Amino acid sequence: MRLVILILVFLAVLGLGLCLGDIWLAPQETWAAMVSSADTLADRSGLSEIIWQIRLPRLLAAVVVGSSLAVSGYVLQTLSRNQLADPYLTGVSSGAGLAVAIAIIFGVAFAFVPAAAFLGGLAASLIVALMSRSPSGLSVTRLLLSGVALSAICSGLITLFLLNSGDLGRSQGLFFWLAGGLSGTTWNELCPACLYSGAGLATVLFMSKPLRLLSLGPQQAASLGLNVARTQWLLLACSVLMCGASVSLGGLVGFVGLLAPHLARRIFGRDERIHIACCVLVGAVLVLLSDLAARSFSQGQELPLGTLLCLIGGPFFLYLVSKQHGEGL
Repeated sequence: MRLVILILVFLAVLGLGLCLGDIWLAPQETWAAMVSSADTLADRSGLSEIIWQIRLPRLLAAVVVGSSLAVSGYVLQTLSRNQLADPYLTGVSSGAGLAVAIAIIFGVAFAFVPAAAFLGGLAASLIVALMSRSPSGLSVTRLLLSGVALSAICSGLITLFLLNSGDLGRSQGLFFWLAGGLSGTTWNELCPACLYSGAGLATVLFMSKPLRLLSLGPQQAASLGLNVARTQWLLLACSVLMCGASVSLGGLVGFVGLLAPHLARRIFGRDERIHIACCVLVGAVLVLLSDLAARSFSQGQELPLGTLLCLIGGPFFLYLVSKQHGEGL
């Protein structure tokens, strides 16, 4: 029943996003614009183009970004058995940001920026994963520490690019991309990200049982016949794939991978497949609502999506830290 309610909430938020914007559309106008043909009044007035070429790609991008980061965070929290783990601790965001900085500063066409973000995030995560190898599989401690160190290095390099760029326009473009946002998303950018994200999500759903075994700990999972090292690598690759897809679409959007898994655990019990489905919906709703607030806060001006989510997720992270007992996090 709760899953049905969550699905209805997701559909309601999606419909609200289609109606709201610089131009307010009534639900019946929105529906007419979606189903209109080229010779109808709705199409001639430009409403159909607003829906199909501007709002719908943006909303679907929000769904992809939210669901990818949420499931990625859930996987990392399960692998590390640490509910403070977040996808960006793997170095994906910093690697993607550095790749985008290099692409923008050196004048690479904007159409190739999402691809640069994905490849940069993938390279950073591969470096972190290789540094996290241990005889028994992946070392979670090494994974997190390597990710933090690599993020610091990439952040320093990004700052150098921003300070030493002679082109003010390119520097501003890089700054706004790093702040996160979904404005101007096109179908050409959305389709590849959907393929990557869908492949990662399908694999995680298929491996829900091994994921549950890993939540018991590597030694217990191995005693139950699971190939721990291979499973960890595969799940980490899925997490990187989904996170890289989200970064290529929305820039540096943080804390979704931290918030959504916690909310999913509060709503449902121990069924991993239900948890994953709930993470998809909660992450999508969270980014959809945040994007709606970002573009509705001020007429003709948008707040950076990543900045808005940091203002929401930062206090939540501090709340989680305050709830931890003892010295270990």
